Amino acid sequence: MEAAKDAGCAMSDQDRSFTIMTYNVHRLIGNDRCSSASRIAEVIHSCGPDIVCLQELPGARVRPEVGGACQDLVHELALLTTGERHYFLERERWGKVVLSRFPMRLVQAGGLHPQNRYRTVVPRGVIWVEIDLFGQKLQVVNAHLGLTHRERNYQVRVLTGPEWLSHPDCRPPVVLCGDFNTLPSSTIHKRLKNALMDEQEKLKFGHNQYTFPSKLPMVRFDHVFVSPDLVVEDELIPRTRLTGVASDHLPLVVRLRLAVTP
Repeated sequence: MEAAKDAGCAMSDQDRSFTIMTYNVHRLIGNDRCSSASRIAEVIHSCGPDIVCLQELPGARVRPEVGGACQDLVHELALLTTGERHYFLERERWGKVVLSRFPMRLVQAGGLHPQNRYRTVVPRGVIWVEIDLFGQKLQVVNAHLGLTHRERNYQVRVLTGPEWLSHPDCRPPVVLCGDFNTLPSSTIHKRLKNALMDEQEKLKFGHNQYTFPSKLPMVRFDHVFVSPDLVVEDELIPRTRLTGVASDHLPLVVRLRLAVTP
């Protein structure tokens, strides 16, 4: 990763390798309390990920959205990537957005709300897309869990159940990423790790690097879980002046490689 650090956020392309970013953009409001789509676009562009999973993008409560913050962000990103490969866009309610340099389709999206009278403090959702990657179908699930333990307990039960990760069409390779508002030592994290894997724990980098709050990171709420047929080659949490102000979270960028099947 030293070369990647020296070059900012850039990671070199390799056969069957790709990079994925998970990033809570805090409604585009930075630590200076100013809203800026261009700053978030600059962070994404500087890291050059192949797949981008965003949480807390304002609006996007009805699909498809016309105009709004999502379109502003895509416009700003397009200005930076002139002459390069552009992103495909998929978005859904509750601020979940997926951008991909590879073709993709929406599988499903929805809320993680209880079906009884109890409702979460802030609406939370999940989006599941299928990406055509090197001749294989990659399932990417982008989620954002609630602020209280009670919320997260219910939401993880739904997320790991037959509607999402245990759905028969959610076949490996699978990536689950997002802001889970939970620490690696928590029972919530262990349940998600059991559903897939948390390959980051196998790296020396591990969970000793934090993503929140961005000005002075002290905890790791943002995670990437992958199925066993994906190899984690590297990861990066870029800490720059820009990432320190653009959002209250730092982005997490992970380089993965599709394992060669015999």
